[in-house]
Amino acid sequence: MSEIIRFQTPVIYERRTATRDIELGGKIIKEGDRVAMWYISGNRDESVFDEPDRLRIERPNARQHLSFGMGPHRCIGSRLAEMQLRVLWEEVLARGLEIEVLTPPTYAFSNLVRSPTRLPVRIKG
Repeated sequence: MSEIIRFQTPVIYERRTATRDIELGGKIIKEGDRVAMWYISGNRDESVFDEPDRLRIERPNARQHLSFGMGPHRCIGSRLAEMQLRVLWEEVLARGLEIEVLTPPTYAFSNLVRSPTRLPVRIKG
């Protein structure tokens, strides 16, 4: 489930305000500056993930994804989301279902969360 969550990052970014001056990656961030972390960028970091643009279900370090935030900003529902995905895929696989995507998804207009509103599929089983 971690690799699916890493690959299909639901939250687009998180913004914070710097509480003190700091140098990060050779750049100076001053107290009061607004900074953003783009989750998809972190989840596709080539220094962390080998072949980051490829979905690899057996990826050994998939749990290092940032999709649920980190530290005190970690999503409180992250374990529930992982469990829901695990149960969904266990049931799909146990029933031998085939899911065919018929057209590309459409998404809600949002610059914060990637929310599919429509994804036509055909389920064979």
